[in-house]
Amino acid sequence: MEAPLANREVWKAASGLLDDEKISGRAFAGEFGTLWSALFEKALPLPDYAPESPAGVLSVPHSFRGVDAVFHFDQLRMAGWYEAELLKHRHTVFKPDRLKRRSDGSLFYQDSPCAYDPDEPEEALEQNMRNIFACALPGLPPELRIVYGNKWVDSRFSALRRHTLPLFLIETSFVPAFLGSAFELCLYLFLMDCCILLENAGKAPDGDLRNVLHLFRPSPMLLARGFLEPRE
Repeated sequence: MEAPLANREVWKAASGLLDDEKISGRAFAGEFGTLWSALFEKALPLPDYAPESPAGVLSVPHSFRGVDAVFHFDQLRMAGWYEAELLKHRHTVFKPDRLKRRSDGSLFYQDSPCAYDPDEPEEALEQNMRNIFACALPGLPPELRIVYGNKWVDSRFSALRRHTLPLFLIETSFVPAFLGSAFELCLYLFLMDCCILLENAGKAPDGDLRNVLHLFRPSPMLLARGFLEPRE
């Protein structure tokens, strides 16, 4: 199956990040570029996932360093995973935390801005689980984006809690579990790895930095999709 031309163009733009000296100057840069290129060649021809409901898919346009992409988040899959975690009494994927709201109405998590769209219809979301999920998107610093519960953000602020908002942060390694295709999975993790390299240029030795990259850890989503084999 031939890869969609649009995805090929996005990967072409994304692969240009490999030429940045903050990435190309690393001792493992050759292996990093070769492995990611091979993973994209596997992912590009694969079909998109079939969502449980098209109405439950949130489309999020995002730009980073000349790479323009759209990530498709399956909100019903998020709800299912969250309920499964509740039954196990643990928070591996969804971490409870809080957002802050400034006087101008903007949302922040630590120093990172958090974007949301209160006009998103989110037709598939039911009133009985009015949680709010957010995840990091590639950026320096990473930008947070609410990917479940946009329409409930404003109403969740109360008279007593006017400046903070409870939410669940999706652990970065698991964000691709909710994306719409194998290509998006690879693109997200590749860009996040590039962010790690760019942000830590001159700060961390190659050996330490290599061990925190999603490619080399490796990410559980790359393992689950069969793109990489478990390390011995």
